[in-house]
Amino acid sequence: MARLASELIFTVSNLSRYSDRILDHLSTLADESFFLTQVAVVVALGQMETIKAAGILQALADRTPNGRVRRMAEEAIQRVHKNAGQDQSVKKLQQDLDQLKKDNQDLKSRLESLEAKTSTQSAS
Repeated sequence: MARLASELIFTVSNLSRYSDRILDHLSTLADESFFLTQVAVVVALGQMETIKAAGILQALADRTPNGRVRRMAEEAIQRVHKNAGQDQSVKKLQQDLDQLKKDNQDLKSRLESLEAKTSTQSAS
């Protein structure tokens, strides 16, 4: 049973389009006290790239009496933060690029406006 749950959790954690539903199910499974179920949940959550997974892992680490599960959860939290951080840095770069494009367009518009004023003044 535990092996099946472990394989299921591992497979399901890779389906990003269902990530919210997966996180909900993994959160429920994280409440289980069975060692292998907790290990499987930690492994699955450790592969996800969302901060919500880190929150579930932290809650599991805080409440589990098993030191091995706690250590695995803490290591998985670091992996999730690293993976999510890379995603966040790419998003930040994209936002910066979009802002630069907008600023560039604004500057072009201002330059055209100034050139238009200059050409009408010199024509007079």
